[in-house]
Amino acid sequence: MQFPVFPRVVILVSAALVSCAAQAQHQPDTESAPAKLNALSRVQLSSELATRITEVRVRAGNHFKQGDLLARFDCTELKAELQGADSQRSLARRQLDANISLRQLGGNISELEMVQSEAQLADATAKYKVLAHRNSYCEVRAPFAGFVVSRQIEPHQRAEVGTPLFELVDNRGLEVEAIIPSGWLDKLTLGTIFKVTINETGRDYSATLQRIVPVVDPVTRTVRVIGKLEERTEEFSSTLLISGMSGEAHFTLDDTTGDMLADRARKAASLTETDGAN
Repeated sequence: MQFPVFPRVVILVSAALVSCAAQAQHQPDTESAPAKLNALSRVQLSSELATRITEVRVRAGNHFKQGDLLARFDCTELKAELQGADSQRSLARRQLDANISLRQLGGNISELEMVQSEAQLADATAKYKVLAHRNSYCEVRAPFAGFVVSRQIEPHQRAEVGTPLFELVDNRGLEVEAIIPSGWLDKLTLGTIFKVTINETGRDYSATLQRIVPVVDPVTRTVRVIGKLEERTEEFSSTLLISGMSGEAHFTLDDTTGDMLADRARKAASLTETDGAN
């Protein structure tokens, strides 16, 4: 006795089951990862001179504007050297001008003397520029507007080249950094919008994924991703978002595997209908 075979029914049922599983799997999931806020501008200022500090105008927590004076050094000797270099430059310029005038009047000025006077002026000018540049370090001014994170110096203290002076931060531009499992990488793309919940404020903020650091931690199997917070000046000022605040980043993961399974299910059903028709 031969039993009937129903391949079309079996395949259609299988295709339907796969399609249902694909549709269920295609529902995007929302996952969370630890996150923190980082300032775009955060610098450690160091001394460029080896001399005594005469004045310090700011302390930790103070606000400053771009170009504000933060500290001043004792540059008595350096300024004296600059004045001497300026005098030598002026003397070399007068000597060259005198030689040019004498030559124009038919005086006995050789080509070698002209070259030497030009070289002396160039050398004096170069020395003056070097000293003028060093004198620009006598005052420490803010490179941007922000706050003092820490101050490592006091008045009357002697600083050496490289001595830490101040740590400064600008909280007007903030990035959010999240640590995500490396398995999420195939489900996220640059430009993805995600939500950030900050613990200190208890509020949610919108951010855009801008950079993915292409290194996986071999121990934790995680990756650093960086996004830009949506700029809302009035909201930032009211909640005082600052660098170092922590929270959670919430990502909507759209797995494309569901689409692949659904396509396979539709193709299987189509092939079965064709075989049945034949």
